[in-house]
Amino acid sequence: EEKFEMSAKDKKVALGLLIGGFVLALIGYFTAHAPDHHMVVKRLWANLIADSYFFFIISLCATAFIAIKAIANAGWHTSVKRIPEAMGTFMPFAAVVLITVLFFGGHDIYHWMHEGVTDPNSPHYDKIIAGKSAYLNIPFFMGRLIVFSAMWILFTRTFRKWSLQEDIDGGLTNFDKTYKAAAAFVFLFAFTFSSFSWDVMMSIDVHWFSTIFSVYNFATGWVSAITCIALFTIYLKSRGYLNIVNDDVIHDLGKMMFAFSVFWTYLWVAQMLLIWYANIPEEVTYFKYRIEFYNLPFFGAVVMNFIFPLLVLINTDFKRIASIIVGAGVVILCGHYVDFFNMIMPATVGDRWFIGVSEIASVMFFLGLFIFVVFSALAKAPLTPKRNPFIEESEHFHY
Repeated sequence: EEKFEMSAKDKKVALGLLIGGFVLALIGYFTAHAPDHHMVVKRLWANLIADSYFFFIISLCATAFIAIKAIANAGWHTSVKRIPEAMGTFMPFAAVVLITVLFFGGHDIYHWMHEGVTDPNSPHYDKIIAGKSAYLNIPFFMGRLIVFSAMWILFTRTFRKWSLQEDIDGGLTNFDKTYKAAAAFVFLFAFTFSSFSWDVMMSIDVHWFSTIFSVYNFATGWVSAITCIALFTIYLKSRGYLNIVNDDVIHDLGKMMFAFSVFWTYLWVAQMLLIWYANIPEEVTYFKYRIEFYNLPFFGAVVMNFIFPLLVLINTDFKRIASIIVGAGVVILCGHYVDFFNMIMPATVGDRWFIGVSEIASVMFFLGLFIFVVFSALAKAPLTPKRNPFIEESEHFHY
């Protein structure tokens, strides 16, 4: 049984990022000048929401990857199956941070949480928010997040449990149970993730809505999860693990990175262009503000998430070169972080945005925690699911 061991260097990098991010955030918080202190706190909450949500949906889409491959009876990915299983174990950590931040910092971020916005007798009354109050109210909002997170975490742990049990028992019992549970997960995931993305991200701009927003968020999580799977796979192979994974599996991961970068771009254009063309004030304001005040990150995200992957990954041979996949993967992940930055910052800090201590600290903290949790999970189980019925197909997979 091939077992991964986290090296001292792995631990130092992960814990260094985690602790360094935490210390940096404290320094930024306590050294802020008094007039800017409220804005610093607001930026800190906004960054924690953006990063916890980003890493949350990466781990969630890793579970969706397992489920979709299970119901499709796909075999090529089996040799790297333990990586998305390990990525899914980060979900409880991201959920705790996200829900905690929303509970304590939500009033600084979400306008619909402000006092009096739903009271007709209040000077702060907002007719549009009042009309959405049956759905957008704090008890129902927090309840949905807790229930959805608990359900996804339960599915993730169940899939991993049956996968590890399959190594012991063999046969098709655990495989068949995973197939049935995966079908249920995908059905529930489609509805619950839509609500989740509306709640956490779209309700920040409470006067604006997009019918394609949840699919757009899924595309970001999906391509980011696949990119992380590819990066972890290449790293493990560089350490001498996962020799069962051949170049064709890496090639397929590269193809999916390329294909879903194009899919993300299609949704980006579909969402922006149709709203811009209709020119309805309550809709077009969302993009007008971002183009005027967030010009660099707004169009920079398109360059990193579409133009760069298109130019680099369209070549078939490049998808087999580890260094190119790693370089493209890093750019794609940075691009999708910038995309979430564009979603949350305009409605929270307005035109007073910049990449500073708060942003760097938050990314460092979550990246370090994510790496440490995933590596710890990988070290707890064999890297290769030896008795999966598709393992030989994956081992000898040929494109």
